[in-house]
Amino acid sequence: MLSPLAPTPTMTQQEVESYRDRFAAGLSQTVPGRKEIVVAQARGCTLKTADGRLYLDMTSGIAVANVGHCHPRVVEAITEQAKRYSHVNVYGRFAIPEQVEIVERITSVAGPGLTTAYLTSSGAESNEGALKLARKFTGRPKFVAFQRSYHGRTFGALSVSWREEWRQPFEPLLPEVEFVPYDDLDAAAAAIDHRTAAVIVEPIQGEGGIRIPSDDFLPGLRSLCDAAGALLVIDEVQGGFGRSGKWFAHQHWDVRPDIITMAKAVGGGLPLGAIISTPEIFATFVDPPLSHLTTMGGNPVACAAGIAAFDVIASEGLLEHTERTGAYLRERLESIRAQYPDLVADVRGKGLWCAFELTVEAQPVANELQERGVLVGSVLNSAGTIRVTPPLVISPAEIDVFVGVLRGVLEAIASGAA
Repeated sequence: MLSPLAPTPTMTQQEVESYRDRFAAGLSQTVPGRKEIVVAQARGCTLKTADGRLYLDMTSGIAVANVGHCHPRVVEAITEQAKRYSHVNVYGRFAIPEQVEIVERITSVAGPGLTTAYLTSSGAESNEGALKLARKFTGRPKFVAFQRSYHGRTFGALSVSWREEWRQPFEPLLPEVEFVPYDDLDAAAAAIDHRTAAVIVEPIQGEGGIRIPSDDFLPGLRSLCDAAGALLVIDEVQGGFGRSGKWFAHQHWDVRPDIITMAKAVGGGLPLGAIISTPEIFATFVDPPLSHLTTMGGNPVACAAGIAAFDVIASEGLLEHTERTGAYLRERLESIRAQYPDLVADVRGKGLWCAFELTVEAQPVANELQERGVLVGSVLNSAGTIRVTPPLVISPAEIDVFVGVLRGVLEAIASGAA
């Protein structure tokens, strides 16, 4: 294991078990069972448990730690900002310099006309605000979303997320949401009409299995929205801030959205998100005043972390690094597929936003990788998919460690030993 951390315990085994018990007792659980890991530290691409075990993190906390865990510049920014002030009224009478700095950075890479941002705390909050904004600006009730999509678990975001078993218990949700197959322009054309406020789409589906559309899909959606007078909302919550090798994943197809939503990696590890649009569209939130509000969105400490993380991506060449190492990662995964064609059906991705499709259930494979010191993720809407989203600072040597462990797991399955 290549690691900046020493494999030394920070707690006794009794303390570890106590935290696992108290966590299960005191925190509301949405999945059964006790947690396997009590976290002690994280640096770069390595996570350390309280009992001293080291893991190679190929998840980035679900595409959050894009500049690596505890990047020194991010830690310093958080520390210095907390010394000055950690919270004031973020949407009140104060002009907050940290908000100005992060918004200027984000909008500088968003594309022509997208010059205004509303700061939030999470991806679901960003998508909620975008849905409200689209309805208010257009005066229309309907949304078009896509099969296998995921936009969050709050009421509006859940309404445009595809998986019925998670929507049904909370219905009635937003009315007039139509789901169509992803990457199917004919189906989209049939659904987008004069009642459509917006089409909301992930440029690459994250929880749908890192599914990359055809080259004509996003440009085609842009044309369909223009013809119908609907807005195009692109959800960059998982794909933004360098994950695909560009600042935003939709930029691979040279498409201009009306609204971009983002979060996850924006805050460099702290809760921060944003909605980006045009001044004209955002003007609708001023009539009447206070049409939309947040208490914690744009928190100064989170903004300071986000500024530092943005500057790390820009100054350390992480977009270019992501393209190179992402290509290397997919090349190594393709070699695994060639070696185990009966187990690995597909490899796909852009940048360091990758997945491989298994012919067996994904979660047991992810569990066995964890047992062997590598953290990967499954996805919510594709049962056979393993998600691989390491920090953008990952090295080829660390990728080799991951591939070696994966090969060992698949060999055990192929030989019947697992």
